[in-house]
Amino acid sequence: PALEADFSALGSHGQRLVRERLEAAARAPGEGRLLGRAGMALHAYEVRESALDLYRQAAAADPTDSQWPYLLGLTAASLGRTQLAEDSLRTAATLAEEKTFIRLRLGDALLASGHAQEALEIFDDAARREPESMAAHLGRGSALAVLGQDQAAVQALEQAAAVEGGYGPLYYRLALALRRVGRVREAQEFLDLHAALGPVRRPPYADPYLRQVEELRAGSYLHHLNRGLRMEAAGRFEEAVAEYLRAIEAEPGEAHAMVNLISAYGALGRNDEADGAYYDACALNPDLEEAHYNYGVVLGKRQDYPGAEAAYRRALSINPYSSDARVNLGDALEQLGRGDTAEEQYRQVLEHRPGHRLANFRLGLLLHRRGQVDEALERFRAAVLVRDAEAARYLVVLARAERGAGRPDAAARRAEQARELAVRHEQTDLLALLNREFPMSR
Repeated sequence: PALEADFSALGSHGQRLVRERLEAAARAPGEGRLLGRAGMALHAYEVRESALDLYRQAAAADPTDSQWPYLLGLTAASLGRTQLAEDSLRTAATLAEEKTFIRLRLGDALLASGHAQEALEIFDDAARREPESMAAHLGRGSALAVLGQDQAAVQALEQAAAVEGGYGPLYYRLALALRRVGRVREAQEFLDLHAALGPVRRPPYADPYLRQVEELRAGSYLHHLNRGLRMEAAGRFEEAVAEYLRAIEAEPGEAHAMVNLISAYGALGRNDEADGAYYDACALNPDLEEAHYNYGVVLGKRQDYPGAEAAYRRALSINPYSSDARVNLGDALEQLGRGDTAEEQYRQVLEHRPGHRLANFRLGLLLHRRGQVDEALERFRAAVLVRDAEAARYLVVLARAERGAGRPDAAARRAEQARELAVRHEQTDLLALLNREFPMSR
């Protein structure tokens, strides 16, 4: 691409990186590594047509390096150029036979373009090489399903789930395969798991070539924003605040870092700063659903339930389909003594997302308090389908409810399931509670 092209939409960091790499490539025409590095910069900031052109030039200039045809294949696939994607990934796989992630990408590309038998051969080979690769078994199951070998597809997908659970697309494909072989009840359970996990956009394996592209955003607005999100998810709120502030410094007009500051400040109990971040975010863009949602969470922690209700209703006025905002609105309404209205909110969520964990759990608690035990138990069971760290606490509630309903054996089973999860996730406080309330039989 011409050096005088307009890259103003990339932000200051992206503009600087792209221009530096394009200029380096221009100073050494035909140097494959520099052409590829310039392509990576454009790829990182989603200027994909220009990235594709540079990857093509890099692959021609340096025909022994698998990185350039691989990234060319990924970029071509994202642009819908399936034949170019297949050809490029074949080249990359030939150049680096030992790199399983390249062969898995090629298998995915072949499957997407209707070459299921060839894809199956690639996935079979990957599974033989790396029997603990969930992605290889997932690919095998997907290819077998396309070929109409439904029982074999179920076995392969169940093997993938046994190797590594918690990947939403796997559960979705397994649900479809189970439905085709008549195991409808199990299929619905896996559909609920898929719904509970939500969308997953990353591949189910490590991709070092693509990671190099993503790391080029270091120092950019998106880099600091994403680091802040990771720090916040890990409970490191002071570090999250620092990253969000760096993101705002990099791009003062972008509102999402300010939106995330609301929740980070709220978690730290820095209420005045949370208020300020909310007002600043609204000044940049008053129609950001997440700003109102995050502020509702902060206000709920302060027990300002009227304020939380108003914030969640503002979020829902922007996006009526926000399940999390609706569930939290229900919780605020319960705190205000409006249980019937809260129940309406929970049921509205479950009408569209029957596997929504928190909606099931909150509705279960509400129903249990009213003495509607059978449906409460049904809701609690739906909340523990995904067996992660959070499920341990839900299982304790379910065990208590089973015991209260006169089902001691079921209560003991649920308590033992909770204990297993608590041990796995090192939840010592929960283990102590379980040992008091549900002592292990000797």
